[in-house]
Amino acid sequence: MLLRISLILAILLGIGTIVVTQKMAREHFTAMRDERDKNAKDRDIATTRYKKAETTLAATSNLLNQTKATLAKTEEDLNGAKQQVATLQESLNKTKADLAKAIEDRKAAQAELAKWESIGPKPEQIRDMMANLKKQQDAIAALDDEKKILNRQVKVLENKIEIILGKNEYEAELPAGTKGSVVAVDPKWNFVVLDIGADKLLLEGGVLLVHRNSRLVGKVRINEVLPNRSIASMMPGWKLGDVEEGDQVLSKN
Repeated sequence: MLLRISLILAILLGIGTIVVTQKMAREHFTAMRDERDKNAKDRDIATTRYKKAETTLAATSNLLNQTKATLAKTEEDLNGAKQQVATLQESLNKTKADLAKAIEDRKAAQAELAKWESIGPKPEQIRDMMANLKKQQDAIAALDDEKKILNRQVKVLENKIEIILGKNEYEAELPAGTKGSVVAVDPKWNFVVLDIGADKLLLEGGVLLVHRNSRLVGKVRINEVLPNRSIASMMPGWKLGDVEEGDQVLSKN
């Protein structure tokens, strides 16, 4: 009987040992699995962060390259603008010199004419004097026309220099009473074509008021001047309505 009891106790003890061992093994395996899952999760997070860092680095590198390219282009444009200003200044100086010479030639022609007028010519000299007088008058008229052209060239060149120097608020002075009409409209690119140009002494950067039936429609700024046409764009904040063909444009003064 005692042997049976001992045997039963040994069996129960073995079973208990097996149960405890299995429980400990399960807990150990569970801990190992949790640790594995945690390591895998940490690895995924690290991988995600690495890929994100790579993407950010690539984007930053691309932005840096774009910034360098923009800076180089800006510097190139600045050098080009400086060269253009120098060229315009040189042309302006030459035009002013030509204008000064034309004025001196005109004064000389007038002095020559006055000298002839102060002489009491003989009757037989009158025909020659009249012919010379006509030539002198024609020369003076030609010099006056040349002076007007040179004055116009000076004004155009000075205006271009003002525009290139980047005066944002700069407005070219237009002749008083300037008026014309809109002959074409491009609403997509927000510009209009006018039927007046260099023939009315317009200048780039000049501002005109757009009217329709005595009502202000907006303001336009002249971008390009042609012999008898000009191209202008609507000024931001001054578009009070849609510009149409046939609308009138007037100078502000």
